[in-house]
Amino acid sequence: MGAFYRGFLPWGVIQCVKGLPVLFVNSEVKYLLESKTDLRTRYIEPLAGVSGGIAQGFFVCPTQKLKVVAVADPKVAELGFMKAVRHLGSTQGYWSLMDGIAAMCMRRGLDWCIRFTVSSEIKKWFVERRRENGQDDKLTLVELMGCGMVGGAFSAITHPIDCIITNAQKPDGAEKGHKRDPISVARRIHATAGWGGFSRGLGVKIVDNSYHTMWMYGIGTFVYQAVTNF
Repeated sequence: MGAFYRGFLPWGVIQCVKGLPVLFVNSEVKYLLESKTDLRTRYIEPLAGVSGGIAQGFFVCPTQKLKVVAVADPKVAELGFMKAVRHLGSTQGYWSLMDGIAAMCMRRGLDWCIRFTVSSEIKKWFVERRRENGQDDKLTLVELMGCGMVGGAFSAITHPIDCIITNAQKPDGAEKGHKRDPISVARRIHATAGWGGFSRGLGVKIVDNSYHTMWMYGIGTFVYQAVTNF
């Protein structure tokens, strides 16, 4: 059982706050675009989502790298946070903490763009149905969580990029001197596993994204509405 939680402490726990940069940057960009520009909502939602996702990419990349190394090497998993960082710095260099940063930011930006945009569109659909039934526009918590679940499922389309990030951060690649830029990693995946290498674990990703976004979008939107209407 321990193998399923290898890398959870402390790097997985640290990543539990990865939603903060998404929600904060997304909210701020959305506010600025709504108050300072004449852009339509259909453009504001994707732009805010991309911005939040890119911010999360920069925040998550170092801890994601440490988590991948810890999962691959039980000895690293037993080290404390700073010792693990020093170990990585001495074996792969401190810049290796940002391995896959380009793909990470691209994936997170696209990922959250899809999550927020699709969730927002589903929310609009719910609101229209409520209006047709003579109800107010305020969605219930369950309805908002449903919006997030659908948005999360659609965002799994970015899974191939996630495969590239994971392979770029694997310690064995660095030890063998493999190039870790996105194109080189993608070519290596295709050469070793074919096109199927880009969809490995897709089912789990759909469940994970749906569950994650269900809570983040559902609870986040519900609390935001409650605070603004207070």
